[in-house]
Amino acid sequence: MRTTKAELRRFVRNNRHAIRLTHDLQAPLNPLRGPGFLRTYKRQLDHMQEFIKEADTVRHQMESVIDAFHQVLSIAAFQALLQADGFATLPSALAQCSPDGGAKAGISDEQPTPLPLAAEPQFVGGICLEALDLLKDFGAPLKIFGLLREVVPNRQVEIVRLMLAMDRVQFRVAKVLIELTPRSQLTDPAARRKRYEGISPSQMAAMEADLAKVSHEYLSAASSHGARMLNLIAVASYFDRLLNRPKLVRYLACNFVRQLEVFQKLLDFREIRYKNRVATA
Repeated sequence: MRTTKAELRRFVRNNRHAIRLTHDLQAPLNPLRGPGFLRTYKRQLDHMQEFIKEADTVRHQMESVIDAFHQVLSIAAFQALLQADGFATLPSALAQCSPDGGAKAGISDEQPTPLPLAAEPQFVGGICLEALDLLKDFGAPLKIFGLLREVVPNRQVEIVRLMLAMDRVQFRVAKVLIELTPRSQLTDPAARRKRYEGISPSQMAAMEADLAKVSHEYLSAASSHGARMLNLIAVASYFDRLLNRPKLVRYLACNFVRQLEVFQKLLDFREIRYKNRVATA
């Protein structure tokens, strides 16, 4: 559905960035030199790769625990022990292991509702409304918007999401993301690309490909990491209490040694993460 003029005026009036973009805004002269460009690129790439690695580790921990618990929970004797010791109420991530887990988790066999067709993007000062809306609660430097004008709407949104996910809404970060944008996503694909001292065209092409791959993985991980971390905290708390019950631990030690090790590894993982956060605070 296309945005009406009245809605567009209301959006401009209520968005501090949009208000400033109603005036002429040019992309700033590039203050970033080759060495600075490489440093910024490497920091971004390292940050995203570290996050992806951590997100993969958390995902693996959760999958291992859910799989192990599913194997144990299929045993009636263990279910009876859980019931007797007051552990019958499961965290939502573990509830899916139970016989009626689908109902508890809100899972159904209904077909997903088709997504509506994407509306034609609307702009304020060359910036699409979705990108502006994402930045509405952040103090983005004005000169970032001059850069965003150089890329198509989908790329504007992707760059904003990357900066927000990294908590780095900064000119240098935006500049690197713009410079390493494929030509097909530039507003003017025929525009001459800037050359950076000490960086060959082949290096720029390799960096563009690497950044595109890592950015995709990073945004995918970021979209699910928060919810997965909340599940991990709830599940770890559940096993923290469960493994303090001698009767339950004895049963697991006698019948499910491997699964018991998986549950203990989850608590060790939580402890290591806590110590690392304290050390870096």
